[in-house]
Amino acid sequence: MWLFGGQKRRQFEQMVRPLLKPLYQTALRLTRQAEWAEDLTQDTLIRAYERFHLFTPGTNFRAWLFTILTNLYLNDCEKARRRPSVVSFRNANEEAEEWDFPSHNASEEPETALLTDILPEHLQNAVDSLPEEYRVAVILVDIEEMDYQEAATALGIPVGTVRSRVSRGRGLLRKILSSVRHLMLL
Repeated sequence: MWLFGGQKRRQFEQMVRPLLKPLYQTALRLTRQAEWAEDLTQDTLIRAYERFHLFTPGTNFRAWLFTILTNLYLNDCEKARRRPSVVSFRNANEEAEEWDFPSHNASEEPETALLTDILPEHLQNAVDSLPEEYRVAVILVDIEEMDYQEAATALGIPVGTVRSRVSRGRGLLRKILSSVRHLMLL
């Protein structure tokens, strides 16, 4: 069904409004950086709005939207892997001998408080330490509560692969958390 003008915008806003917070929270969990999460969320909303005419009414809008988010995130990660990781300062101005970076306390950031409210710090650290493919699958299934099919759609992989990644991610989390628990008991 094609919608035009204000009707398309209103329907899109109505469908996306309840998903804004979970979309941003997922972006923040994936990126672990507030600015990147904000950009990723905005890019997702723009892409979804531009392609809203491709969404099939009656299907899972949440999964469709999170698929866009996940694909954009994975594309960003792939682009980052292709960029050179070394920056040369040989040609920098001689005046800029000292680099002043403002001190940054991550615990004062609102997004840190948001994630801390949702996941205890030791659990968030454990999730963050997972290999990327397991981390993304665990975030989508266990934290964002997507079913395996929704996560498979979002990741563009078979359901069995999602099940495997979630299972392996959970196994790694158990090992990490049991070692943390062991250290806490000492």
